[in-house]
Amino acid sequence: MKNFLNISDFSNEECIKIISSAIDKKNNKRQSSDAQNKTLAMIFEKNSTRTRISFELAIKQLGGLSIMLDKDQLHLGKRETLADTAQTLSQYADIIMMRSNSHQTLENLAKYSGVPIINGLSDLSHPCQTLATLMTIIELKGSLEGVNISWFGPISNVAHSLIEAANNDLGFTLTLHCPQYYQDIYSQKLSDMNKKICFDNISLNELDFKKVEATDVMYTDTWFSMGDIEDSTKIEMLAKYSIDQNMMSIAKKDSIFLHCLPANRSQEVSAQVIDGEQSYVWQEAQNRLHVQKELLLHLLG
Repeated sequence: MKNFLNISDFSNEECIKIISSAIDKKNNKRQSSDAQNKTLAMIFEKNSTRTRISFELAIKQLGGLSIMLDKDQLHLGKRETLADTAQTLSQYADIIMMRSNSHQTLENLAKYSGVPIINGLSDLSHPCQTLATLMTIIELKGSLEGVNISWFGPISNVAHSLIEAANNDLGFTLTLHCPQYYQDIYSQKLSDMNKKICFDNISLNELDFKKVEATDVMYTDTWFSMGDIEDSTKIEMLAKYSIDQNMMSIAKKDSIFLHCLPANRSQEVSAQVIDGEQSYVWQEAQNRLHVQKELLLHLLG
């Protein structure tokens, strides 16, 4: 039995197989009912639009059904241990997806669960989003080989999963343009969680326009995650990392813009860019559905 808590849980071959199958079925409008009568339990500790809808539709289109579980309606770690909840859910569901405040909660859930666990987002990583992102890049660029991806802003859970994908030797190069302040926060988070990341094939720096010039994919995320307090000092620090039309013009002429959404058009990206011709954020959002169907089938065996 496998879980999908991080991109690093899958090999290079597994990631490419899932993405390739998703592209093939999407293009040829092929449907599968290989999850007939399978049940997906979904636990949400955070609000969700794309994750909730895409997973609910994914299991339904595969012939299965989903159960929505709100954390406030469960005993989760309150009147019942997480281990007991995990073992109970394993008697009812064939697979569990959780959107969690804490990555440690996901790891503990996986430790005691008798069925596969999928990370629908945690404070550390967002692997499902990265699969959809890589699928979108392959559709638009033909391959990941030699593609230069530039990330702008704080190293979020989405950026962490991209870092893991780059370390998985999937063929692309990754440059992170990030203020030193946020680089230090990321390093401390990894240390606190006893996680180690290899940066041998990844460039981590403050804003470097020479590297922006070689960029095929411009990528960013909201500067403030759900629950974070917007800080004017941080907004000022990050202002030069915002992707506007001037920043896009520095990159390659055929560069594309991606964003995991939701987006703040007055901060990390301008409306002109995200709503412009180089933006493929809606295709990327749609691909969450297609790639997660293949992910479910892969984990269900």
